Amino acid sequence: MKRTLPALLLATVALISGCTESSRSSVDGPPTISASPAGADSDLAARYRNAGGHRDVYGLKYANRQGVLELTVWTRKRSGYGPGFDDFDKTLTSFLTGQGVSLAQGYVLNVYGPEGTRLHHYDTTMEKTS
Repeated sequence: MKRTLPALLLATVALISGCTESSRSSVDGPPTISASPAGADSDLAARYRNAGGHRDVYGLKYANRQGVLELTVWTRKRSGYGPGFDDFDKTLTSFLTGQGVSLAQGYVLNVYGPEGTRLHHYDTTMEKTS
């Protein structure tokens, strides 16, 4: 019993410190999301590509969360769209508008690479000043 208690305490400390370190590193790192979009997200992306959208997009979804339109894109590009981002954004929003999605209140766009790392975060919503 005397030997079991110190071993148990040591194991508990190792477990707790390991969990804390793991949690801290995920908070400090870049935001990530699943690298594999759901089936419906893949279908919308296919329609986007067929309509002339960027060929690297393999997942696309939109949702209205608390009055804010959130657009999520999965792309095969590893480093994002760089100077071509404006063209990418224009093509994407034009497609979504054609699908009946209202962008009148602005939107938040997050683009994720193939490993799930966020490549772009673009917010066009109006800031509330009251």
